[in-house]
Amino acid sequence: MVDAAFRAVERFGLSRFTMDDVARMAGVARQSVYRYFDSRDALIVALVFREEEAFIEGVREAHSRHEDLEDATAEAIMFCLRAAREHPLLDRLLESEPDALLPYLTTRGGGVIGRARAVIEELAAQRKGVNPELVHRTADLAVRAIVSYTLTPSDDRPEDVAREIARILTAALETKGEAR
Repeated sequence: MVDAAFRAVERFGLSRFTMDDVARMAGVARQSVYRYFDSRDALIVALVFREEEAFIEGVREAHSRHEDLEDATAEAIMFCLRAAREHPLLDRLLESEPDALLPYLTTRGGGVIGRARAVIEELAAQRKGVNPELVHRTADLAVRAIVSYTLTPSDDRPEDVAREIARILTAALETKGEAR
C-alpha cells in the first residue's frame, strides 16, 4: 500500500491524491487501505518514514567510504544533495507543490529533522578526535543547512557546497590540537 501511495503521490501530487487512488493502485478495496492506515495523514507519514529510511541508509553508506572525517562528511552531504534532486517525489513536489511538502520538512518535520540529526550524531561520535560536547549542536546545524540547500539550491555546484559545509562542520567538531 505504501508503494501504491508513492505512485499516487507521483501521479496526482501530495495534496490531491486520495485513499481511493491508493486503493485502486494497490488493487484492493478502499476499506483495506483504512484497515492499515486510519487516515491519509497516517499513510503520508508511513511513506515519508519509508523514504527517510532509504535516505538514511544512503547517508550511512556514503559516510562509511572514508576514514577522514571531512571527506566522509562531504560524501554524506553530497549524497543528500544529489538524492534530494534525483528523488522522483521530492524533486517533483518541491517544484509543483512546495506548500504541501514544506511542512513535512519544516514545521511538521520534527521527526525527520530529529532522526537525521541522530544519525549525524551517531556517525560523528564514532570518529576519533571529535569533541563530544559539540556533536549535538553541530549535527543540528548540519541537518538544517542540508534541508535549506535542498529546498533552495545554491548557484554553486553541489560538490562545492558539500565540501564547504563539511570543512566548516569538521572544523567545529574536531578537538583542538587533533590532527586530521
